[in-house]
Amino acid sequence: MGVESGILDVAIVGGGISGIYAAWRLVSSQPGKRRVALFEGSQRVGGRLLSATPPGMPGTVCEIGGMRYVSSQTLVRSLIENKLNLPRHEQIVDMPQNIAHMRGRHLRTSETTDPSRLPYKLQWIEKSYLEAKNDPSSLMGWAITQILPEVANLNGTALHQFLQSADVDGVPLYHHGFWNLLARAMSSEAYQLSKTLIGYDCLGNNANAVDLTTCYFDFTPGVKYYLLDGGYETVPWILEEEFRNAGGEVNYHSWLEAFDKVTLEDGSIGVSLHFTDGRPAVTARSVVLAMPQHSIRRLRAVGPVLESSKVQRLLGSVQPIALYKMFIGYNYPWWEKAGVTQGRSFTDLPVRQCYYWANNQTSTPGPNSTNAMIMVYDDSTNVDFWGGLRMSPAKRVHFERKTSAAAAQVSTKNPFEARLRQNWQEHEAPKLLVQETHRQLMALHNVQYAPDPVEAAYADWSDEPYGGAVHLWNRGYKSWELVDEITQPVRDFPCYICGEAFSTNQTWAEGALQTAEIVLQKRFGLDAPAWVTQATAKAGA
Repeated sequence: MGVESGILDVAIVGGGISGIYAAWRLVSSQPGKRRVALFEGSQRVGGRLLSATPPGMPGTVCEIGGMRYVSSQTLVRSLIENKLNLPRHEQIVDMPQNIAHMRGRHLRTSETTDPSRLPYKLQWIEKSYLEAKNDPSSLMGWAITQILPEVANLNGTALHQFLQSADVDGVPLYHHGFWNLLARAMSSEAYQLSKTLIGYDCLGNNANAVDLTTCYFDFTPGVKYYLLDGGYETVPWILEEEFRNAGGEVNYHSWLEAFDKVTLEDGSIGVSLHFTDGRPAVTARSVVLAMPQHSIRRLRAVGPVLESSKVQRLLGSVQPIALYKMFIGYNYPWWEKAGVTQGRSFTDLPVRQCYYWANNQTSTPGPNSTNAMIMVYDDSTNVDFWGGLRMSPAKRVHFERKTSAAAAQVSTKNPFEARLRQNWQEHEAPKLLVQETHRQLMALHNVQYAPDPVEAAYADWSDEPYGGAVHLWNRGYKSWELVDEITQPVRDFPCYICGEAFSTNQTWAEGALQTAEIVLQKRFGLDAPAWVTQATAKAGA
């Protein structure tokens, strides 16, 4: 039954993880009780989760979008491990033999605790910290403890509560910029060193000091990172299947233009949704905007939500952060001659960090076969560097790829293999982008020769319609209060907002599920999911 033939109970706009999760929970909690339709502008669900399989390595899954979850994340971990029971494996991240290439000097990460080997002019107290065998990437956290010593002994809820009420020089912490605070307690040289070895420039951002401080102290020792064997994007794909099977409706190529208030036949207030393709307006009793900040701001400002100056201020409480990923394949893992095989290496070049993603040791390398894959991952200002090497899609010139008949066969082990292959094809990297990435990878590993790349795919998540891959709270906002308020920005009007952008777990799929659960439990009255313990599933926890 099409969405035009009657009134929807719930219209969900956005098929990312928060949207499809909310849709699935709504129909599965009370089968047959609600008419729920999901509207997605693209041709797939998944949003900023984007898994892909290169043609030359059919058994390999590359995560061009969000790639992992951590053992301390309650909702996403419980969904994957308890409810869906998806195969996964631990990701190896940091190894002592990995490379740290900084200011033209090549070191092993195990050597970076020796300040005499670092090309940075550190203060004596900073040198003393490193000489105690502390990782330079933790220098930012150390600097915060010089200003707020209490955080060194806090974690979890206790840490959050302390930061929410903390002040520096009589000014609430949430009014401070994180970088501004760091500058009080560490040298610019230490800041640059720490940021380089963290790998993510946005984590040294001048965003809200409460939330970025949490990023450094909220993970308990022993936390583990996990990758899904079949790809992270299989989570929304499975939820989509279950949603459809339970009677839910999915509408692709449906770009929302605007939404407004409408009075329904029973006298209640509903929502009228208008799409860019000119189809008849869709009427619903409520709407869930499961969209990133940039996409919501692109909507035409009509109706009680987007005409509200208060809502516009709420939408401006976060800033989108650009992220860029490229997977680049070779016929053999040439980086092994530099002594690295797994984990990640760092550089202050625009590639910033690379993960040694996959190595096919069962295949004989050939000049046109892909047997090894490396991932390049950078953010913030470095993304703009790569933008200068991009061409319009119509003018992209890809390198020739020759794939053996065996490699071209579709795997029968992954039911989503066709989707994974399509994702790669739709994100193939232009030649100039690949060539410059290859050059910088050689410089990072200090090698004079490496084979030409065989294939590559990439995504710049600052592109439309996302405007950024992740978000950070701006200074001056109480995120712990707004995370609830934004889920229904106009009282007594049935419009709800969820997604990673306005969560207290930004940069993670966990944040998307967190705000979805607030909407589901507080706005629709659903019980906490049975596969999550009640203590940790409570909305807004």
